[in-house]
Amino acid sequence: MIDRTPDERPNGAGAWQIIAHHDFDGQTELDATIVTALDEERCCEDPPLYSVVDTEPAERFLRSVDGDDASVVFAIGERTIRVRADGTVAVRDDSLSPK
Repeated sequence: MIDRTPDERPNGAGAWQIIAHHDFDGQTELDATIVTALDEERCCEDPPLYSVVDTEPAERFLRSVDGDDASVVFAIGERTIRVRADGTVAVRDDSLSPK
């Protein structure tokens, strides 16, 4: 299930859509959480996640900040993905942004 709630935080300015929540204490790897959420968003035409970003260092960093207000951001095709230290995974479709 995808939570399509807009993220109204100041740095998101409402453009982010929350698509998943990653449990850093769970058994699932961060890349699996992201890929599953993106597949549900029908982003299959984008390049594979592993060819764009190495999520292991991102996951280690986000675990190390222990829920602080930190995040990692990376682009996959015309979408930007943001993962916060609290596990929130959000996507922004940059193809819809004014150029």
